[in-house]
Amino acid sequence: MKNEFKLLNEAGLISEEALELLRQKSTDVSCQCPGHLLHIYKSIQAFTEYQRNCINATPQDEQIHKWLESTSLNLEHVLSNTIITLARLEGMIDENNQIRE
Repeated sequence: MKNEFKLLNEAGLISEEALELLRQKSTDVSCQCPGHLLHIYKSIQAFTEYQRNCINATPQDEQIHKWLESTSLNLEHVLSNTIITLARLEGMIDENNQIRE
């Protein structure tokens, strides 16, 4: 039985549901790389959100935080793709973009 869900969210990033399902399956893989990547991804997500709410005391602060947010969002996209590709290579995601049971 396959889980019917969206692998990507509306922003083109791995969905929260997919992250949770892959987190659960990451313990089935002999190495810990999938779990480490998922942890790094969640940290980058938190940093991106932090930048959206960071204090901007000067115009320069605002520019720096917008740049950091943009850079962090780019990292989310790269890591999202990396996680999905690794999950496919490890057999966790099938050809229909569904997480295998």
